[in-house]
Amino acid sequence: MTEYERFTFEPIFNLQTARVIGFEVQPRNPRDQVGVRSVGTVWGTRQIVDLDAGIALASLAFATDYDATVPLHVNVLADTVVASRRRLRSMIDGLAQRDRVMPPVVLEINPAASAAPVEALVDGLAELRSWGFRIALDGVGRGFGLDLVPTIRPDLVKLDAHLVAALPRGGPAEAVVRAVCDVCAAVGVRVTATGVADRGQLTPLRGLGVSWAQGSLLAPPRRRPSTGGVQLPLDLVALAGERTSAPRGARPMPGSRPRPRPALVRELAQAAVSLPDTATAEAARRALADHPQAGGLVLLGAGRRPTGYLDRNRFMLAISGPYGRALYAERPAGALAEPPRVLGEQTSIREALQTCLSGDRTRSYDDMVLTGPDGSCAGVVRVADLLREATVPAA
Repeated sequence: MTEYERFTFEPIFNLQTARVIGFEVQPRNPRDQVGVRSVGTVWGTRQIVDLDAGIALASLAFATDYDATVPLHVNVLADTVVASRRRLRSMIDGLAQRDRVMPPVVLEINPAASAAPVEALVDGLAELRSWGFRIALDGVGRGFGLDLVPTIRPDLVKLDAHLVAALPRGGPAEAVVRAVCDVCAAVGVRVTATGVADRGQLTPLRGLGVSWAQGSLLAPPRRRPSTGGVQLPLDLVALAGERTSAPRGARPMPGSRPRPRPALVRELAQAAVSLPDTATAEAARRALADHPQAGGLVLLGAGRRPTGYLDRNRFMLAISGPYGRALYAERPAGALAEPPRVLGEQTSIREALQTCLSGDRTRSYDDMVLTGPDGSCAGVVRVADLLREATVPAA
């Protein structure tokens, strides 16, 4: 293993759309695993968080050839959030210095190795969010209580691999996973399954409403966080699409009932290619050239609130026409932008389709821009995905 293979990047899939919606950065060497390095030592909190923050910073330094529409997931300890979060700010600053559009960064918060008081953790996560990080809780039910989910309202909750492995057998594992899914559904938080290694795990996961997953069955870790060549096998797409009420062989829990298929647009979301609304038209042109799969570009103002939308075809037609580069290249991209078609991420798919069909018909196929409770951009949804989900018959 060379220094350039220090980290790998495991794809995370949306099982509904079969698209990659994230890459989790994973260390390959024991020297980059805090749990391994600290065993048998008398390290204090400061030594633990310094190592953990350093590994997190190094992991993004190796994240080259990334796709800015796919978030990068970086693991950090709860201790680091409390005691060393200002070092994590360098992750955002380092990406901003690259001459490319920044990908979203999701911090996967792992249970504390030494100490992380709940009040201090909540305050620390709020500050990290204000800097532009998204937050995932990794270890709910193991190191974090379920009561933290409505308190923190993370963007994502991750199911431990040992729970996923035991799920097809039912029993206590099913009870724990069902409890996690019920709390997350009530709060409006996505759930991701980790360590999916067997086909028998996909059907019960989908029956419990888990639509995001990662693991060796779906795709192996990659050397670079590039979506090129990453594809969910067709036979797994069909299997993942099955919606059943309970794992095979498991007895239904009292009061349980089949879960309806997800009907919110956030289940179909993907990261937006975005730039500050002060960016020039030339910067927007380069961003779209770097991301040929993106249908458009979202311009963001203060608090990451969407202020404009550049449709790829209309924007490129304007800037590549006669004298287009001369007229617009150094002007703000907002001069060519249109108002974004904004939806709350809790909007139903039916309402989203009605929005697409109303208003200006020339923009019927523009991406819908999703916003979170605070009005910040939470991603985009392609109209083609909305149409496909709406036309698939319910199970």
